[in-house]
Amino acid sequence: MTRLARAAVEQMMTERPDATLEAALGVFEVFASGSLTDEVYILDDVAGKRIAIAPAALKEKYRRG
Repeated sequence: MTRLARAAVEQMMTERPDATLEAALGVFEVFASGSLTDEVYILDDVAGKRIAIAPAALKEKYRRG
């Protein structure tokens, strides 16, 4: 499991303004967590897929569509 600081994710999104949060993190899907505030967790193998768990506010901020 990888942990990224929210500030690092915000920087990634600044560098890739047209990318989705999923693309910037290199994951299949990002799930929102109401209890996380300052870190994003990346899990490499959940049912064979790489996923992320991010603070709900961060996911909403970069929601596309």
